[in-house]
Order: sequence, then structure tokens, then C-alpha cells
Amino acid sequence: MVGHTPTELVIDVGNSSMKLGLFSRGRIVARGIVPLGDHAAVDRFLAGRQPARIAIGSVAKPDGRFVEAMGHRAPVNVITGDSPSPVRSLYTTLNTLGVDRLANVVGAAVTFPRRAVLAIDLGTCITYDLVDELAIHRGGVISPGLRMRAQAMHRYSARLPEVAPPENTAVLGTDTVTSLASGIHHGAMLELMGYITAFRQQHRGMAVVLTGGDAPRAVRALKSGIFAHPTLTLIGLHALLYYDPDRSSAVDH
Repeated sequence: MVGHTPTELVIDVGNSSMKLGLFSRGRIVARGIVPLGDHAAVDRFLAGRQPARIAIGSVAKPDGRFVEAMGHRAPVNVITGDSPSPVRSLYTTLNTLGVDRLANVVGAAVTFPRRAVLAIDLGTCITYDLVDELAIHRGGVISPGLRMRAQAMHRYSARLPEVAPPENTAVLGTDTVTSLASGIHHGAMLELMGYITAFRQQHRGMAVVLTGGDAPRAVRALKSGIFAHPTLTLIGLHALLYYDPDRSSAVDH
């Protein structure tokens, strides 16, 4: 139990599961992963704790019944990619910006104030979003994630198998399976290195933070002071929950 200290529940709804974060005094005190739309699992996660507010950000198909169920527990704020944000964005189609990307941008700016940050999310797709020293979201990049690369080569060819590449795969394959594994794993890692190098040339001292399911793999492969931040999206959603555009103009810079 967190006692009588007010808490906030943040729910990051993905394509296959929901990540939960319970915040108290601005810090995560508990986190977990539950099946999509399973409000009973959310109750088990809360274990009797009563949040004062709930933030929901979803990249999946909207689930009105789940939002309604959460509304019986506490006031709910549904956060979207064009929700008011402490980070000014140069993105010209905020209505199509995924809420996970917005949350990553805000989480990066909060974690690294007054510093350029490249937030990379390695999930179904790999997304790159750059926030500069003035807390301005300059834009981003979207490319296929590791599993999407593997599935695409299998589905759009007659004879190539679908491969789940191990982290220690050799750069040079000696058969079809190991050649595919190298293309998937090392292709993605070299892409990451290329973008990081290019953006660091434009923003000296730029921090790089990785999140998403394949972030630990990438951090181990890159070995260059880059670190994984599994709660980056939750931190960003929490900051968006409390952002008031009438009282705050930007992240402190």
C-alpha cells in the first residue's frame, strides 16, 4: 500500500498488451503488463490502491468499454497524439502522431531538460523522435521493426522462411537462415547507428534513450553509452496527464 499519498494510474495501451504504471509524488512506485482490455487484471495490479486520476494512451483500436470501466475507478484522461503538450512540435500532422511517440518525446524532454534527445522506440516499428535543447520536437523517422522485417521477407517471397534472429548472430551468414538473421538484426543495428551518428552531428552532446521491447537488445549491441528506459512512455503520459497549457508553456529550459 502507498498509504494516503495520492497516486495516479497510467495505462499505455499497445497492440498486444497494456503497460501499467502507478505514480506517487511524480515517481513510478509499481508497474506491470496485463492483457488488452482486461480491467480485472488492472484491479489485481492496483491491489486495493485507489488512484486519484487515470491516464490512458492507446495506439490500438479505441476500446470504449475499457475506458468506461476505468471511469468507475477514477476520473480518466484519454491522451492522444495531438493532446496539449509541454513540448512544442514542428510535426505538421499531429492528428496522425501516435500517442506513444508524443509520450516518448515528452518523457525524453522531462528526463533530459535543456539537452537535445533522440528517443528511439523499438517495437512493431522503430520510431525515432528528436527533441532539441529548447524542448522543440523537430520531427521523426519510422521504419520497420525486427519482427516486421522478418515477417515481410517471409510473406513477400516464395521460399524464404520466417526467422527470429538471435542477438549473437554473425554478420556474415553461411546459409539462408543465418543470412536472414544477419540482415534483420545487423541491418536494424546499423540503421540505428547511422541515425544516431547523423543526428549527433547536428546536435552535439545529444542524449539517446531507447524504449520498447527490443531496446535491451539494441543497447547491448550498440555499446556506446546509450541506455534503455523501459518506463519512458509511461513517464511521458504521466507528464501529459498534468500538463495545463494555461499555466505552463514548455518543459523547463
